[in-house]
Formats: sequence, structure tokens, C-alpha cells
Amino acid sequence: MLKRYLFAGLIATVIVLGGCDLPGSAAPTTVPFAQFNIQHVRDAFAQAGLPVQSMLRDMTAGRDAPLTFNDRYIFAIDRIAPDGGQVLFFNSAEQMQAWLTFVARLRADSETRRDVVYVYTNSNVLLQLNANLLPAEAQAFEAALNSLGS
Repeated sequence: MLKRYLFAGLIATVIVLGGCDLPGSAAPTTVPFAQFNIQHVRDAFAQAGLPVQSMLRDMTAGRDAPLTFNDRYIFAIDRIAPDGGQVLFFNSAEQMQAWLTFVARLRADSETRRDVVYVYTNSNVLLQLNANLLPAEAQAFEAALNSLGS
């Protein structure tokens, strides 16, 4: 019986101390927001067998889009070429939010909402696809994007 109480006390002590920062213990490592880059996206698209061509870096954006991204690539999709999509990379959640606010504004306007039908995010990456894709095609790109980090 005494052994059972001692064991229970030892377990309780470990649980209590496990929640405390002990002197000299390292703080948890913070994961940076910018986890992925264009090579990760290219690899994910290739692994999924997606028909992408001409992935080119283009640091301009139209329609008064915020220039909060730190990298941007445009690409063509075989079936609808020269149309395709764009991949944007951000250094912070605030920078990405500025772009998502822009997308929400486009979606609220009946003249521009069709341009932002397929917009997906994963970590620091935003993927926007041309509205001429079929939903199943867009879902394949979304799945590839979501495979980043897994």
C-alpha cells in the first residue's frame, strides 16, 4: 500500500514539474511563419502530377493589389494555357492578411468575384487559380498545396 502512495506521489510530482520552467531549461523553439518556398510548391505540384508549365517569378500585381508578398510566381496550366494561376509567399500573417482582405474585396464585387473563385492557403503560401478550371482540377491543386509540410 505504501508503495502505491509513493508511486502516485512520484507521478504527481513529475506532472507538476513537467508544467514548470526549470532554471536552465530551453524555451520552446518558435516555428517561423515563412516555412515554404517556390521549390516546395514545385515539388508538390510535380509529385501530384499537375499539368503546370512556365512557372515564372513576377513581382508585380495588378488591380491595386497589396504588395505585401515577398515572392510571387505565375504559371500556366496546360488545359487553359496561357491562363493558370499564381503563388504568393509571405513573411508574416499580417502580410498575408492584407492580401486576403484584398481577395475578400474582390469577392464582394460582382464584376471581379469570378477572378477569385479558387484561392487556397497553407502556412505562408497563397495559391490563386484561374476560374476557368473545373472544380475537380482546382481541388487537385488545393490537395497538392495542403500536402506541404506533411
